[in-house]
Amino acid sequence: MNPSNKRLIDVIVVGTGLAGSSAAASLAEMGYNVKAFCFQDSPRRAHSIAAQGGINAAKNYQNDGDSVYRLFYDTIKGGDYRSREANVHRLAEVSTNIIDQCVAQGVPFARDYGGMLDNRSFGGVQVSRTFYAKGQTGQQLLLGAYSALSRQISKGQSDHVQPSRVDGRGDR
Repeated sequence: MNPSNKRLIDVIVVGTGLAGSSAAASLAEMGYNVKAFCFQDSPRRAHSIAAQGGINAAKNYQNDGDSVYRLFYDTIKGGDYRSREANVHRLAEVSTNIIDQCVAQGVPFARDYGGMLDNRSFGGVQVSRTFYAKGQTGQQLLLGAYSALSRQISKGQSDHVQPSRVDGRGDR
């Protein structure tokens, strides 16, 4: 798309959980007009907070032979071979970029004594590739994405819209 046309297009993001907040913040940062809608009374009340174990990426920090293929295989196997292989392969390909984006958004992943991102083996994987934030990974990922979205809202790059709800007591 021609960069001069980005401001002519409104992108609507429905949901401000981890995926929605990250997408809205990233698109706004790229120059699009973004409108993010959420149903909850706060965009931070998403179920993404429940993902506490960590997030996998094929960064091969331990030099133990990790690769996109090994992450792909572990993910397919972990899903009892019922996952869509094309989607899992794409996820494995972009996994390192996802970690980098989360760090840029301010997610405080655990670090080793040298300052590098720490990782561990989690969930029956072949190698250590799970990046984590001390037992509260989902919450930290969500707060990082929401903070990035809030920065874009304060810059005027995005709007957060909460539809009014009717619950028998009138509009709130």
